[in-house]
Amino acid sequence: MQIGNKKSKNRTTIIGIISCVFLLIFLVSLLSLNILPTKYLILVISLLLIINILGIVFVNLKKKVIKIIGVIILILSIILSGVGSYYLFYTNNFLNESFNSVKKTVTTYYIVTSSDNKYSKKSDIKDTVYYYKDSANIKNVLKVVKEDLDVKTSPYDNVLTMVNDVIDKKIDFMLIDKSSYNIVLELGNNINKKDLKVVYKFDMEKIIKSGKTVKNSFNIYIRGVDTDGLSDYNAIATVNTKTHDILLTSIPRDYYMEIAGTNGKKDSLSHMFIYADGTSQKSLENFFDITLDYNIEVKPETLVDLVDTIGGITFCADQDFKGYIIPVNDTDKTESGRLYFKKGCHELNGMETYAVAHERNSFVGRDRMRQKNCQKIIIAIFEKLKSANLFVNYQEILDSLNNLYTTDIPKELITNIAKDTIDGAEWKVMTQSVDGSDKWDADIAILNDKGYAMIPNTDDVVNATNKINEVLNNKK
Repeated sequence: MQIGNKKSKNRTTIIGIISCVFLLIFLVSLLSLNILPTKYLILVISLLLIINILGIVFVNLKKKVIKIIGVIILILSIILSGVGSYYLFYTNNFLNESFNSVKKTVTTYYIVTSSDNKYSKKSDIKDTVYYYKDSANIKNVLKVVKEDLDVKTSPYDNVLTMVNDVIDKKIDFMLIDKSSYNIVLELGNNINKKDLKVVYKFDMEKIIKSGKTVKNSFNIYIRGVDTDGLSDYNAIATVNTKTHDILLTSIPRDYYMEIAGTNGKKDSLSHMFIYADGTSQKSLENFFDITLDYNIEVKPETLVDLVDTIGGITFCADQDFKGYIIPVNDTDKTESGRLYFKKGCHELNGMETYAVAHERNSFVGRDRMRQKNCQKIIIAIFEKLKSANLFVNYQEILDSLNNLYTTDIPKELITNIAKDTIDGAEWKVMTQSVDGSDKWDADIAILNDKGYAMIPNTDDVVNATNKINEVLNNKK
């Protein structure tokens, strides 16, 4: 009997030790994440300690029934601590990777020739490759091209001239990033895609450490890109963590403004990414006379993944319109096709959501309506993410979010907002949009020619700026 009692005691001791180890791991993970308000943190720690201590006390009592209850309590404590530690670790890892003040961007570059030329592969690229001198990150790109291809490089002052010279065979090869290439194909009146041929394609990765500080009120520049890398959606999210107000200011992609750092040249907002890094952000700051503290770039393919992971969203259309299903990357096997939306509310999957977010030509107001639809989509996603039944897809949702964007928002800012929300803060979301008049013969800097732009309505800009500053400065 003594041997049996000794074995039983050893087993309960081992269970007690395991329970304490699991509890310690959970508490370290919880403190490391720093996402719970102090009062809840104290409550959780106290409850877990009491449960664990109670289990240990029970297993050391003589009555068999009490011992069994103690073992059950300790096993439950191990399970709870283990599951909790897993989710805390996964969340902490997600936050460390996604909000670590390091912004990583990947840009695709093409080397293009005339479709009439015999060149068809990388080894055919010889002599000189030409490039647009004001392209973003151009020095680093040229260094790679020279080392990889063993060629000379020479600049052009104008993108459109460079492209036409390739078509006319005045030069053999030009270097251009994917998004600028698509802009030129879209806007160039005398340029046809069939006249050009991509000989070589490569990606450039850039990592920027921002070192941004945490503020109580701030502006975030949100840039939603399409499958070609163009800025389909531009917005400023103004957040006040003291008043719990969020103001979403949407800006049409063709809004016409001065290009920062170019001595007064003007262009559409969607074209500014081709210039030096940060040009879009600095141009918006100058235009609205505000500071954009952080930025976030949203990708189409992972927007699709996120919406599908959370089980779709509810979108309410203000009118009948047509959308268009678009494959979101080179490996997407989704077939293109028309969608028809009736006025009223619809349950949308990921591809349908992106189709709505991308559509503008079906509306009389074109991009004006797209901005409003994108605002609805953002709010619908946030509302769905607050749903408790999404806990079962927790890991998949974080995976989708992790690939959804690039950002320089610091982790501490996110955990502070999460603390406020857990503590019962009710966030008030407001929206506004700026408008303007259509101009079909505006001076477009990237083309060195005339083209379409939306001329800003001065009153709209002033009112929007005043509202942004009002939210930022409200102390309440």
